[in-house]
Amino acid sequence: MTDDHTDRALTWAALLAKWTEFAQSALALPDDEEGGRLKEAVPSIIGLQAVTHACAEIRDLPEAERALGEDKADMLIKKHAGEINTIWRGEQMPEAVVELVEDARLAFRAATEGGIEWVVEGESLIAPHPGELLGALVEAGFTGDLFLPTPGVPVFQNAPAGFMRGVDIETEAGGMALVHIPDFLGGEVSGHEVPVARQVYRQFDFSKGGPVRDLVQPMDAALTPGQPLLIPAILAGEVQPIALPIPGTEHQKPLPVEFEA
Repeated sequence: MTDDHTDRALTWAALLAKWTEFAQSALALPDDEEGGRLKEAVPSIIGLQAVTHACAEIRDLPEAERALGEDKADMLIKKHAGEINTIWRGEQMPEAVVELVEDARLAFRAATEGGIEWVVEGESLIAPHPGELLGALVEAGFTGDLFLPTPGVPVFQNAPAGFMRGVDIETEAGGMALVHIPDFLGGEVSGHEVPVARQVYRQFDFSKGGPVRDLVQPMDAALTPGQPLLIPAILAGEVQPIALPIPGTEHQKPLPVEFEA
């Protein structure tokens, strides 16, 4: 057995001991309304915790099994969360239980939508057309998604300037992406893992003469007004059509970058 498998076995053994202790302690709860609800919810709470920890391993599954793992995790979260909601129907749910449900949903989101994001470290960044980069990545076996700045349009400090997901960084394509994407973006970027892709919307107020701010939001947020600055460059391993830079767009003056969860 490899060290990685040994570590996982130890982790799950520790978690099993923790959940067993939790279940035993729940037996001592009073049989009043709140205590009774907590006792009834123990199997669902343990189930949610198990899914939360299992989600961290979804990306390690063989590609052929990953979709099944995601579907099963999604089904279990909905099942256990539904059971908990039924138990507290019409009553205030304890904050700790609410957090358990949210933790499971966030873990699933990170496992299925998360990836690596690059953020602008310098004052601004203007990316060229990425055609050559995209061709090299796909030829190397890049099968995930990649979002890059609109060519020729400035992206300002602290804003996301790139995002990729669905790529094993241990592969040739993943390693190439980690090296060449920051180089393509000009080097003044930092990369880190995020649970969900973020988009940058350039928002306008024409009564003030044009753009007034760049708003950063999760890419799957409700429809947001403004011009999205990150465009799909590769989707599921397929290069997307990208227009050439529009002359003059590089002269945009710095704008405030603001964030919404």
